[in-house]
Amino acid sequence: MKRTSKSLLGLVAFAGLALPADAQDLKPVTVTVGTSVLNVGYPMLTLPVTLGYWADEGYDVTVEPSGASMQALQQMVTRNAEFAQVNASVAVQSNVENDLPVRIAMANGVMDWSIAVPKDSDITSVADLKGKTFGIFSLATGGLPLLKSYLSDNGIDPETDVTYIPTGFGAGPVEALKNGQVDALMYWASANAGMENAGLDLRYIFDDSWREMPDYSLTVTEATVKDDPDMVVAISRGVAMATVFALANPECAVKLHWQEYPETKPAGTDEAAILQADLNNINAQLNTLKLGYELNGETWGQVDTDALDRLQDFLTNSGIVSKKIDPATYLVDIPDFAARVSDFDADAIKASAEACEMLKG
Repeated sequence: MKRTSKSLLGLVAFAGLALPADAQDLKPVTVTVGTSVLNVGYPMLTLPVTLGYWADEGYDVTVEPSGASMQALQQMVTRNAEFAQVNASVAVQSNVENDLPVRIAMANGVMDWSIAVPKDSDITSVADLKGKTFGIFSLATGGLPLLKSYLSDNGIDPETDVTYIPTGFGAGPVEALKNGQVDALMYWASANAGMENAGLDLRYIFDDSWREMPDYSLTVTEATVKDDPDMVVAISRGVAMATVFALANPECAVKLHWQEYPETKPAGTDEAAILQADLNNINAQLNTLKLGYELNGETWGQVDTDALDRLQDFLTNSGIVSKKIDPATYLVDIPDFAARVSDFDADAIKASAEACEMLKG
């Protein structure tokens, strides 16, 4: 039998009624995130707090940004956090190169990087990229090996036939493309959405194989899995439920985020334009989450080992890791894990999202 929908319990919370557990009875848990800012692009991690999903499970969860994925993982392995949302490649590196038993509880997304060019550019395929200049977040970003591999596979020497310029985040890449400093950009989906919000009209080029590899993932240490498997299930289930909610009604998810975190609402007086901009941001992430769900057999809590092996192949071929290990090593060893994570009423959550009655005012 499916568990009672936590979205319904979220309605109770917003109605000002008491939840089953008092705040002092909740177990504190920290989820650290490989990002600098928790904007609307992280509904799988912020909505469980807003809607009371984790509180109903008995946990007082703090979600905090920590910079890059490696920094987030360091926070977790040093026991400053129980979970870390990081790039899957970082989890692989930690196991293979540092012998750190990091496990993947939820492979939320896929490699959603793309090469972006102006829609009116004469660059229409990978072959047209020879001799071009790329803007990329930094020369240490995970997207650079992906780009170099793609160019090499298509007969372009990634070291001599193209140029890379670090353009950072925000206005940097937008201005670099506008003024012709770069011919193309290499960024992830939500960053591309932000650049479109800033006025760029973009066309995308990418290798289909990128969408067949896992990326942004909820990770946990093997020690935590052994010490408190029920907590690992509960936190993962909250992530799954929040994803279902956001996919059912992205606009409600955006407005709930503004309600819970008002400082993240973009400035401006044109409410429709502000909403559309954040809808672009969240929809970019939701598309990645949807692809991740499909990649993992459309089962919450399931992680496709073939996809992990493809990621390992890429990382070894790119020289990022020195060897491969059994991809099953990365999974959490909890009996019936996927079945337990999936034990919620998705239809009730979708109905609650569509009604969106928990918004104040």
